[in-house]
Amino acid sequence: MDFRKHLSNIPGWRTNRKLVIFESDDWGSIRTRSKFDFNSMLEKGVNVDNSNFTRFDCLESDYDLERLYNLLSKFKDRGGNHPVFTPMCVVANPDFEKISNAGFSDYFFESFEETCKRYPNSNKVVELWNKGVKENLFVPEFHGREHLNALRWMRALQEKNPGVLTSFEHQSIGGSKFKGEPIPEYLAAFDPQFEEDIEKFKQVLISGAEIFYKVLGYKPRHFVASNKPEPKELEETLSQIGVKYLIRYKLQQYPKGNGKTTKELNWLGRKNTHGQIVLTRNSGFEPSDISETDWVSTCLNDLATSFFWSKPAVISTHRVNYVSGIDQKNADSGLFALEKLLTEILRNWPDVEFVTSSSLGAIIMGEMQK
Repeated sequence: MDFRKHLSNIPGWRTNRKLVIFESDDWGSIRTRSKFDFNSMLEKGVNVDNSNFTRFDCLESDYDLERLYNLLSKFKDRGGNHPVFTPMCVVANPDFEKISNAGFSDYFFESFEETCKRYPNSNKVVELWNKGVKENLFVPEFHGREHLNALRWMRALQEKNPGVLTSFEHQSIGGSKFKGEPIPEYLAAFDPQFEEDIEKFKQVLISGAEIFYKVLGYKPRHFVASNKPEPKELEETLSQIGVKYLIRYKLQQYPKGNGKTTKELNWLGRKNTHGQIVLTRNSGFEPSDISETDWVSTCLNDLATSFFWSKPAVISTHRVNYVSGIDQKNADSGLFALEKLLTEILRNWPDVEFVTSSSLGAIIMGEMQK
């Protein structure tokens, strides 16, 4: 028995309903551009082979989404609802050509739609995102504008960091070391290096929300920052762009820049000063990560703990588990594991209900207002 998981499930909102939520981060973002780029970066000294994210993760293809939808459509809960992913999406990526042409003097980005047009197997991804919403299989929420901290990234490029420059040449992001030397961390989109970065992050959120609305036709309702938490000061801006629900750690550390942080205790259903509801993840399912040998059993145990404490099961499962652009076998094994997991969930708990993160937030908010 994992006593820590039991303890972490005790505080906060409770329900007799067995709610299951799949939250899946990183959709819409580039990572490693292609198998060719992976091999080339590895040969040049970028350690893209030591993490499942740099080893397998890439922009989703039409094929990846179609396969995921086909699998989810095979299953239904007792109310006739299919399992539904809440993909935490970014809606823009760096415009490598413009940044290069400007001599790294300024940052430029392109919308997610433009990125998809440049990738040969992703020209229908935007259409498929919207199909997923319509069929309640894949209902995007907000992970930020890009899955990178443009301020930190541009500083590293301007300083001619060899690891960052090598990845840039391959229109890829990620990698923690270059020829054994650490590469500056820049994937945490809202982790301020300096206090003054926080004001610039507010504009990133506003412009990202505008693109999100253009792509999907609704405002973002739910948010989780990429890689590391965002500053506390951004909650007001998030509220202004429509976000009602926020993912938080139980003990949240908010960055303030210059290496400073503030801490806050959080729990499921906590309401902040802007009326936003805190959601917490309590399960994991990452079959592309070989550090765990049996992700299905681990996730089922997490669900059993959640339901024991009358909590919804909020499962974290990243995009990397389901994409095939770098390695087809990765997606095959991820989907195989997901099918097994869904089969076992319905066998063990036939009364489960599959809902989105925003639906969970609305359920909690509705009960609190009674």
